[in-house]
Amino acid sequence: MTNKADNEMSHDRLADVAELYWIQGLRIERVARELCISRSTVSRLIARARKEHVIEFVVHRTKNSALELENRLIQKYHVRVLVADTSDNADNTLKRMAVGKCAAIWLNTLVHSNTTIGVAWGRTIEAMSLQLQQRHLPGMRILQLHGFGNSQTFGENYATQILSRFHKNFDASVRLLPLPAIFDSENTRNLMYQESSIRKILELRKHMNMMVTSVGTPNGSDPSPLFTPGLLSSKDIKVLHEQKVIGNLASTFYRADGSTSDIDLNSRSTGLNHTELMSVATRLFLVASPSKVQALHVALRSGFVTHLVVDRQTAATLLEL
Repeated sequence: MTNKADNEMSHDRLADVAELYWIQGLRIERVARELCISRSTVSRLIARARKEHVIEFVVHRTKNSALELENRLIQKYHVRVLVADTSDNADNTLKRMAVGKCAAIWLNTLVHSNTTIGVAWGRTIEAMSLQLQQRHLPGMRILQLHGFGNSQTFGENYATQILSRFHKNFDASVRLLPLPAIFDSENTRNLMYQESSIRKILELRKHMNMMVTSVGTPNGSDPSPLFTPGLLSSKDIKVLHEQKVIGNLASTFYRADGSTSDIDLNSRSTGLNHTELMSVATRLFLVASPSKVQALHVALRSGFVTHLVVDRQTAATLLEL
C-alpha cells in the first residue's frame, strides 16, 4: 500500500510540475518556489513528465503541409524527400524555381570532396543551377549526363550553361558529352561510342557517385522535350506510344512497369542503361509539375529514385495514386 500511495503522490507531483510549466507557462524558478522544491528537481520532474507521458503534445498542422507531405511520401516510397512549400496557384516557373532552390540547398549536404556528379538538362535542372550554394570541394567532377536535345528549341549552349554554373559553383572540372540525345540510328551511336574521347567520358559516367535529373512525360499540356516533334520524328513518337512508354529520365525511356529493355529509342539513346542507372549511389530527381506524376510514380516504384524534390501540388497529386 505504501508503494502505491508513493506512486500516486509521485504522479501527482509530476502533474503539478507539468501543469505549472507547460499549461500556465511559469518559469522553472517560479515553479520551484510554488512547490517548495529546488530548480534542479523541477528540471528533473519536467523531463520525467514527458518521458512517462504525464504531459502529451499534439501538433495540429494544416492539411497537406510540406512536412506532412514529405512524411507521407517517405512512408509510401521509402526514399528521401523534400517538398518545396509552394502555393497551388503558383505557375510552373515559380514551382520550378522553388523546387530548384530546395534541391540546390540539399545538394550541398549530399556532396563531398572527389564526388562525380552527372547532370541532366531541363527546365527544372536549369532553375536549380541558377540557385546553387557556392562551395569549393577538391577533386569534384561534373559530367554531362546524356546528349543534348535541340539547341534551336532551348537556345544556344543551353546544356553547357547549366554545366558551367555547376563548374563555377563548386570550382569543379567539367566533362562534356558532345553528342545528340538521340541518334538517327543505333549504328551511328555505336560508331561514335568508339571514339576515344567519348569512351573516356562514358567510362567516367559508369563511376558516378551522384546524378541530378528529372522525369519527362508525353502527357499534359506541356509535354517534355524528348516527346515532342522538335526532337523526335512522328514515326518515333508513334513507336513510343505503341511500346507503351510512359516516361524518360536523362534520355532513357521506360514503360509503366519500369522496364527499359526492347524500347527502340533506347538503342539509339545516349542515356544510361538500367544497370548503369541503378549503380549510381545517389539519384536526385527534381519534379515541379503535377502532369509528370504518373511517370514519377513509376520511377519511384521501380527504384530509380533515391532522393526526390517536388512542389507541394505535385506531392499531393502523387499521394492520390
